Amino acid sequence: MDKTKKQKGGARNIVRQDDKWGDMRDATHKLRMAIGFRAAKEEWKKANAHFTTHALRILGHPVMEDWETPYMRELARIASSRGGTVLEVGFGMGISAQFIQQSKIKHHIIIEMNANVAERARAFAKRAKHPVSVLEGLWEEVIETIPDNSFDGILFDTYPLSEPEIHKNHFFFFKSAYKKLKPGGVFTYYSDEMRTLHQRHLAKLLEAGFKKRGIDSVVVSIHPPENCEYWKSNTILAPIVVK
Repeated sequence: MDKTKKQKGGARNIVRQDDKWGDMRDATHKLRMAIGFRAAKEEWKKANAHFTTHALRILGHPVMEDWETPYMRELARIASSRGGTVLEVGFGMGISAQFIQQSKIKHHIIIEMNANVAERARAFAKRAKHPVSVLEGLWEEVIETIPDNSFDGILFDTYPLSEPEIHKNHFFFFKSAYKKLKPGGVFTYYSDEMRTLHQRHLAKLLEAGFKKRGIDSVVVSIHPPENCEYWKSNTILAPIVVK
């Protein structure tokens, strides 16, 4: 049965059954809801990005932290394993971008929606080893300007901008990933899974057009701090999804 609960400012939110995971994600879902999603997606574009040595926050949300480095290294390895042209959706702190640049690629395209972060991505592009193009805007706005069958690899790592996207924002990108990958291209992303793909997760990949025989993964060991607001496990799954 659906429930409602009070949010900051008196807003009410429906907690749907399909938002429940039965694991630590239920706790991190509540932590993100406590911060609140009061800003429209357009506001996220121009919101100030607060960088520290170890983290990036926007509108009070923990967008990225540097404990993710081992995971970003693995995602970058997967996305760039075919060489060629690699799409990275979400620049964040630039951790995965640095690892992508260490691979033998030809072109690195970055989609970033936040103006402050996009400016950092453009600065990164100027000193990068391989050519980098930065496309600023929400991925939903930018992705259809790119021809289908364009990429040898895609790495998707954006932050959920609304309650329905918490732990599921990648689901909304799966169909675009399938369209934009070349045949034989590889797709990976911040999975929000600890060791295995949830049945709901696998179903979304199959609905997008990917075949079960082309879906694999590797478990990555990570060490988020106890006070991390968005991940509370010492493992996280790196998907390897081939078109």
